[in-house]
Formats: sequence, C-alpha cells, structure tokens
Amino acid sequence: MVEMRRSFDRPETDYDRAERLAGLYYKQHPGKGRYYIPTAAALSRAADGSPVAYLHFGIAGGDYANVDDFLHTYDLPKPGSVAPLPQDLRAALPGDEPAEGLLLPVGQAGRQIFVVMRPSDVEGAGDVYVRATGR
Repeated sequence: MVEMRRSFDRPETDYDRAERLAGLYYKQHPGKGRYYIPTAAALSRAADGSPVAYLHFGIAGGDYANVDDFLHTYDLPKPGSVAPLPQDLRAALPGDEPAEGLLLPVGQAGRQIFVVMRPSDVEGAGDVYVRATGR
C-alpha cells in the first residue's frame, strides 16, 4: 500500500535559505508575533564551498516598523562603530549599497550586520545589511 500526502507548504527559496543562514528566519524567532521580510537576498558560495548569505532589509520607519523594532524582534544589540560593508556584500545585492554602516557587535559567529540610518521625515527609517557564512 502506498500513501501519498500533499503538502501545502510553499517550496523553500533562496530568500528562506539566506534568512536561515543569517539566523533571521521567522521560525528561528517564535513567539515574536512579527518578522521582517528582506527587500533583497542572495545566496552564494565561498571559495571553500561554504554558503554565504547576503540580505538587505529596507525599513520604512515610524511607530511600528523601525530599526529599533527590527533589532528587538531579532534580539540584536545596538549598533557599534562605523565599519566598511564587505565588498562581496555590496556586489551581491542589486542596489546601490553604501560603503559603510554601523556594525553590530559580534553575536552569531560568521555573521556581520550593518545598520545605515536613512535621512527621512519618518523616525527610525534605515537599511540593514547582513552577510552571514556557515556550513
């Protein structure tokens, strides 16, 4: 006897795999009741064959969707000092990424998170760039 089941889960995408590698996939943060969807994501391989994820989150700002809320949602620390964005991150994403941003202190091994505040009339508007490596 053969049993067949139909799954209604959507197929996993490179966006999903990139978010998971970066530790920012919504299922990795249960109970938050919210999560952010990347504006752009790319998944690549380093020279040694390990996966590399590149993510960009565009955050509009305001009372409910701002950089502080993003950091809180993913239990991330406040940004530290200014650092250059890695060249491979800037090349992997489709936009005109900035040369530098505020680097978050090291948390997850192999992950770099940069925050770039956007000049705007709306408080908390900014961009978050992530580069994560793993096995």
